[in-house]
Amino acid sequence: MKRLLLILLCLAACAMARMSLQVDKDRVEAGKTFKLMLIVPLQELPAERGVPQLETRNGFTFLGLDSAEQVMRPGFEDMFNSFFGGGGRPYKARVYSFNVRAPKKTGSLDVGQIEWSINGSVHTISGNIPINIQRAYSDEAVSVSLTPSKKSIYEGEQFYVTLGFHTYEHFEGGLQATDMSTGNDFIVHRGDLSTMEFKPVEGARREMQASAKFAWLSPTKNGNLQIPPFKFKYTKRGEPKIVEEKKQMGGMSFHSQSIKQESIEAETQTPTVTINVKPLPAQGKPADFSGMVGDYKFTADFDRTNLKVGEALTLSVNIKGDGTPGTITDPKLPDFSEFRSVPPENNISKKISGNKVITTKDIKVFLYPKKKGTFEIPAINYSWFNPAKKKYETATAGPWTIEVEKGDAGAEAVFQGPVAGATGPNAVQKQEIESLGNDIRFIHPNMGAAESKVPYKSLPFWILFTAAVPFYIIATFIIRIRRKRRSNAALVRKGQANRQLRERFAQAREALKTGDGKGFFAALENGLVNYLSDLTNLEFKGMTRTQMRGGLEKIGVPEETIAAIDSWLEKCAFVRYAPVTASPEEQKQMLADVEKLCEKLR
Repeated sequence: MKRLLLILLCLAACAMARMSLQVDKDRVEAGKTFKLMLIVPLQELPAERGVPQLETRNGFTFLGLDSAEQVMRPGFEDMFNSFFGGGGRPYKARVYSFNVRAPKKTGSLDVGQIEWSINGSVHTISGNIPINIQRAYSDEAVSVSLTPSKKSIYEGEQFYVTLGFHTYEHFEGGLQATDMSTGNDFIVHRGDLSTMEFKPVEGARREMQASAKFAWLSPTKNGNLQIPPFKFKYTKRGEPKIVEEKKQMGGMSFHSQSIKQESIEAETQTPTVTINVKPLPAQGKPADFSGMVGDYKFTADFDRTNLKVGEALTLSVNIKGDGTPGTITDPKLPDFSEFRSVPPENNISKKISGNKVITTKDIKVFLYPKKKGTFEIPAINYSWFNPAKKKYETATAGPWTIEVEKGDAGAEAVFQGPVAGATGPNAVQKQEIESLGNDIRFIHPNMGAAESKVPYKSLPFWILFTAAVPFYIIATFIIRIRRKRRSNAALVRKGQANRQLRERFAQAREALKTGDGKGFFAALENGLVNYLSDLTNLEFKGMTRTQMRGGLEKIGVPEETIAAIDSWLEKCAFVRYAPVTASPEEQKQMLADVEKLCEKLR
C-alpha cells in the first residue's frame, strides 16, 4: 500500500511539472482576441533557448507575445484531490502568452503550431492546436446574403439572385422581412420562398442555414445599377451581464452575483448589390430588331393555304425565350390589306425551368379574304440579341402562297361589308340599305288633345308637399350622423374588425385544407396582428414584440392576455421560417385557440 502511494505521488509530481498549453477564456468568440498560454515549469526551462514562435493558420492573427514568471496550480489537481483530499502544490513557471485574434469563421479550427529554438535546434512544441470559435453575442445572430448569378450583363438580359440565411447559436427566432424591394431599375419575377428549408451547418450543430432563388430580374437601362439592401428584424440572446444581488437574513447582508442574458430585438440586412449593365452593341443590329435579349425560338405558320371567300385563315405565331420575364414584343407582320381582319388573340405565360424564367407568347391572327385569287404573303422575321453568343440572331418564317376560291353568294356578300370600326357613308353597303328600308318605323301623329290641369290647386299636391318637409329633415339628420361616424376612422375600423377577422381566418382554413403549413401560420399571425390593430386603431404591424407588448400595456390589456398574444406570435413566426411544422390536427386546435383568444379581446 505504501508503494502504491509513493507511485501516485511521483505521478502527481510529474503531472505538475509538465509543460502545458491553456486558453485564457472559456468561450473564444469570432473576431475577438484571446491568449494562448505556453506554461513551462522553471525546473524544465532550458538554459539555452530562444523565443517561442507561433505560426498561425486558418485566419488566426498573431498580435504579440508576453512572457512572465507566475505561480501556477498543477493541472493534475482534481485527480490529486480525489486521492488525498487536498490541493496540489503550487509551482513556479515561465508563462509565454501569445496574443491572438480569432477569425470571423466559427467552429473548431486549428490555430497553428508553436516552434521553439532550444540548444541551437528548432523543436515543434505543439502542432494542430484546435480552438473552438463561437459567434460573439455582440455580432448579428443572423447573416443574410443576396448573391447574383451574374454581375456583368447586357441591358434586357435575365439573371437571378439567391437569398441566403445563416443563423447562429444566439438566434432566438422572430425573423421577419421589413423591406425586400429590388428598386425601380429592374423587371422582376419573384420566386416561391415557401420551399426554403433550414438545415444544420456541418461542424456547427447549433447553426442553421438555408438558401433559395429569390427572384429573376432584367435591367431596364444600362450603367451601374444597384439592388438596395433587403432588411429583416429578429430576436437574439444578448451579451451576458453580471447581476449583483443583496439579501438580508437575520440582520446580516449577503451579496451574490449571477449572469443573465436577455432577449433583445435586432436588425440585419444584405449588402447592396451592384450590377454592371452594358448597352447592346450597335454593330450588326437588324433594322427590325425586336428589343429582346436572350435565347429565343420563333415560329409562324398558316393553318391552311387553300380556302374560299367567306372562310377564315388563321396565322399562328409562337415566340419563346429567357429574356425579360413576362415580356415579349410582337413581330412586324406583313401588309394584310387584301384581307379583312379582327383584333388578334394574344396569350402570354411564364414558368421557371431550371435556373431561368421562360416566357412564351402565342399570337393568333384571323384573316378573311375579300375576293378570290392568289395572294403572296411575304416572310416574317424576328430578331433578338443572344448574350451568350454576343451577337444578333434572326429567325424567318414563310413566305406563303394563299389560294382563294369563290365562295357561296351569301357568304361572299357578308364579307363584302366594311372593316370593323369603319365610319361614314361608305360604311353602309347595298344589302344593309335594303334591310334598313324594310325595317323603318314611322312616327304616328297623336290625334287626341292632352288635358291641362294646374297641380298646385289639387289637395293631393299639398299633402305630398307637407309630408316632404319632415321627411327631408329626418333624412338630413340620418345622413349627418352617418357622415360623422364615417369621419371617425377608429370607430369605422373597429366596426369592421370582426368581418375582417373572419376573412383572414377563412384564409387560414383554406391553407389548412390544402396542407400549406407556412401559409396557415402566416394567415394566423396576420389575422391576430391586424385584428389587434383594428380594435385599438394602433398599427401593430411592423412592430417588434417588445414594442407591441408596451402598446398593449398602455391601453390596459391584461398581462395574461398580452403573454398569450406574444406566445402565439412567437409560434407563428418560428414555424414560418423553421424547417418543421405542426400536424393538421395540431393546426386545427391552434386555430380554435386563437379564435377564443380573439373573442376575449372584443
